[in-house]
Parts: sequence; structure tokens; C-alpha cells
Amino acid sequence: MTELIQANIQLLDQSRELLQRLDTTTYIKTSPIFLNSAIGGHMRHCLEHYQSLLSGIPDGRINYDHRARDPQVEADPQAAQARMMEITNQLAGLDADQLPKRITVLMDHGADSSGGIWQSSSLGREFQFLISHTIHHFAVIAGLCRLHGVSICKDFGVAPSTLRHRASMSS
Repeated sequence: MTELIQANIQLLDQSRELLQRLDTTTYIKTSPIFLNSAIGGHMRHCLEHYQSLLSGIPDGRINYDHRARDPQVEADPQAAQARMMEITNQLAGLDADQLPKRITVLMDHGADSSGGIWQSSSLGREFQFLISHTIHHFAVIAGLCRLHGVSICKDFGVAPSTLRHRASMSS
């Protein structure tokens, strides 16, 4: 398994412990400070990006805008855990030789009403994107947790480069 796949699995594993500790009320509680978003919405959004990538691998076309927006995953931390396990198992079963594979990707860029343009990429690059995307949503989740009084690991939602920089500054 390549480092990129393993890094994505580790990132998803970070949130498993958190999901096990969250009750449904906290999981769906919104905050005006975070644009009326909830932990569940951010978790669903991240998981569905992984699903988009995984479902697009066979035909080499990943459409990040074509997502289920599953209300159960957004409203139930146990459903999110189950979906996370499915995704983690699929990631672990990927053939590392596929990572250089050329693919095309669609994501709404918001510049006009056309909805986006298919762009060339590779699976490796898209795994890098998912790391960055997920970490940034986890940072919002961390803020929501703190706001709702949920203790969270100080490194949750922090980019690896930031963690390395902090470590180098304390040495």
C-alpha cells in the first residue's frame, strides 16, 4: 500500500474515535459561528468525497459534485462510522499500481453556471487532494467540538506540515 493511501486511511481513523464518543445531539448541533454547520454535515461531506473517488476509479472519471448527500450519515454518528469502515476497507484493497493512472475530474468551480470542466489528474494527485480537503473540514469539526464542549486531540484537523513545523520549533 502506498503512503498516500495509508495517509488517507490514518486520517479517517483519526475521526473514528471521535465518532464513537459523540452522541447524536452533539453530532447534529449547528452553530452560527460556523455558518450554521454541524459536525455531521462536515463528516458526511468528507466521506462522500472519498466515495466519489472510489466510484470513479473503474472508468477513470471522478465527479466530486455527484454525491448522495446521505441524510443518515449526516444525522447519525454510527451510520458515519459504518460508512467510514466501508471506505477504509475499499482504500486498503486498492492496488497501489493504479495511483499513477491518468483520470479526469469534475468539480464545480463556481465561476459560471456551467458546473465545471473536466480536468486531467491522477489518482495519486486526487489522494493528495482528499488529504488536504479532509484536514480542512476536520479543522472545522475540531472547532465545533470545542464549542460544544467535546474534548478533542490537539492535532485533530491540523495539517502534517504544520505538525512538523511545530515539532521543529519546540526542538
